[in-house]
Amino acid sequence: MRGRFRFLIAAIFMVAFVAVPSPDEEHGKPYLSYLLVREWLLGQDSPLQQWHDEQGPALLSVQLQNSPPITDPVEQQRRSAELERLGEEWAMVNTDREKVAIQPQLMLVVHVGSEGVRASLALPDGTESRLERAFPSRWSLLPALLAIILAVLTQKVLIGLLCGGLAGALAFVGTSQLGVTPGAVSILIDGTAHFFGEALWRRSLCEDFYIRITAFVVFLFMTVGVITRNGGVHGLVLRLQRIVRGPTSAQLCTAASGTAVFFDDYTNCLLVGTTMRPLTDSVRVAREKLAYIVDSTAAPIAGLSVFSTWVVYEMSQYRTPLTMVTKPDGTPYVETDAFSVFLESLPFRFYSWFALALVVLVIVMRRDFGPMLRAEQRARHLNQPLAPGHKPMAAVDERVANPDANTPRRARNALIPLAVLVLGTAAMMFWQGWSAVAQNPDSMALPFGSWLREVLANAQSDVALLYASASAWITAILLTQAQRLMPLRTTLLTSLLSTRALYMAFGILFLAWSLGHICRDLGTSFYLTAAAREAMTAAALPILLFMVAGAIAFATGTSFGTMAILLPNVVVLAHQLGTDAAFGGSPAIGGTALMLVSIGAVLEGAIFGDHCSPISDTTVLSSLGSQCDLLAHVTTQLPYALLAMTASAVCGYLPILWFGPSIWPISMAAGLLFMAAMLMLLGRNPSHPLNGAQAASGDAAPTQQPSK
Repeated sequence: MRGRFRFLIAAIFMVAFVAVPSPDEEHGKPYLSYLLVREWLLGQDSPLQQWHDEQGPALLSVQLQNSPPITDPVEQQRRSAELERLGEEWAMVNTDREKVAIQPQLMLVVHVGSEGVRASLALPDGTESRLERAFPSRWSLLPALLAIILAVLTQKVLIGLLCGGLAGALAFVGTSQLGVTPGAVSILIDGTAHFFGEALWRRSLCEDFYIRITAFVVFLFMTVGVITRNGGVHGLVLRLQRIVRGPTSAQLCTAASGTAVFFDDYTNCLLVGTTMRPLTDSVRVAREKLAYIVDSTAAPIAGLSVFSTWVVYEMSQYRTPLTMVTKPDGTPYVETDAFSVFLESLPFRFYSWFALALVVLVIVMRRDFGPMLRAEQRARHLNQPLAPGHKPMAAVDERVANPDANTPRRARNALIPLAVLVLGTAAMMFWQGWSAVAQNPDSMALPFGSWLREVLANAQSDVALLYASASAWITAILLTQAQRLMPLRTTLLTSLLSTRALYMAFGILFLAWSLGHICRDLGTSFYLTAAAREAMTAAALPILLFMVAGAIAFATGTSFGTMAILLPNVVVLAHQLGTDAAFGGSPAIGGTALMLVSIGAVLEGAIFGDHCSPISDTTVLSSLGSQCDLLAHVTTQLPYALLAMTASAVCGYLPILWFGPSIWPISMAAGLLFMAAMLMLLGRNPSHPLNGAQAASGDAAPTQQPSK
């Protein structure tokens, strides 16, 4: 990345930091207080859990106090009712049916001031659970801002993540306590301890989910190392080369593989990247292009698939508030309608559809633009899939990069372990989910589609990935030993050498996770949501939600966290605004119509922001699987993500707001035509010979073109 371009990106982020509006006193800060109380009551350490364990799900009565006082009694009642519904929301998700008959009535005391919120709730043992939080401020944007700017300017992602996380921890310690301003020394000591002891150690390095994902990556790389050294990968590449004649067919094969692994994005990023990399390298496809194809198929296909680890999570975020609104015929929604709402929102999932379509268009039209064009020209004409000076996320150790000359190249030695990985993951997830669902007779009586979704809802994908990857590694070893391709000592040494390059990748991954925890502590997502709330009118709601979700996901590096913040709060808001504005032509259908479009907008904005963020785990894993430089992946993918985003906004959400949701097929067609036209206008075939000016610039030099 050139120096001027780096400074331009840094300047853009600085301007964005200054331009974000602050939540206002009348509406923004009361909404921040609601979000903070909601997080406290519905989080993992909810005080409502103790009442549930002792007596049953509690009913909340709210004593709401405001400084200054609210003069409108209707507004006072509305805010109190909003807080009271939190008890119902918690009960719908967590209630043990045997305890439904007992419902203690509890008094939730909430005081909203100008600087923060205090809340208290009695516990069964006679003590009180208390919440005291200052409102999130502009400082909540500091961690992501600093991490991204430093990473871009210095080209050192680890330095950016570390400095951003530390700065965010210092800001949290200095601003989170109501009425207390710690001294500089106290902030320095406590902030450093909070980052390393709390965010990095306890919530990242010691978190079971992250440990299992890390172990999965280790076993996967050991498997790939063994099947590379025993000739399996080279045999697979030789077999694929019978149908893959050049860069275009290799990229189509990669995109098809990414689409086929529709059940989990982590598996997709690592499996497709690691297995297709030797093939794309052999036909001169840039690593940046491989990482883009992998990243732009993984999350979109998992987010759209009705059978994936995403769909159940997505539905869980709006299932409870769905019961607070009505259908067009006036009947109330129930929790079991969540899947039908998901299906009805699919036509409005523009970014995922356009991102997948753009991958195909770029490949079939053979046109690239921006930094990706230069990367592809370098790969085609200089035979450099990886740019000189770039550091891949996990460079292959030369001692395991190629099999010995006398080792047979047998594709089955790669295909069998990879099949164990994919099929083993699916089988393990099914067994876990079935074991949980079988304990509930009502679930066993559901139709097959609903039953299968319940099975996926109760599966632990991280556990399944761990066991499947370990089984794949053992299978690779057994195949190697059975055919006497390598001594056992060499096989084990190959496994260890394959993991040596992962240290840097794990450092980036764990620091990115830690930065996400710091952003959550600071309330980054709350601040951005409250800052944009005033502009949320029916005429602008979907496009605004799309942008806000993208900003939150970009700043925090998590699409799931973005969905968790926005979706529960969007359903009722969108339904009410759509009804009042007669969205779609009448008040009867307006609420449901705007709600469906808004749900799609939140989900798509979250995926878009996640795609663009250098601190996103899927961005890191895509770079890791493809062995691409992380910042090079982000820089080359960003223009394509922005093109799909622009098509989503201009051809998708804006026309629907003007003409109604029924025109979505026209929006889809318009988006495809728009992206194709932009590729024709901005792009060019990277395999074409370069002109003299380009050759002289040093971007690339012409050589013999590979066959197509």
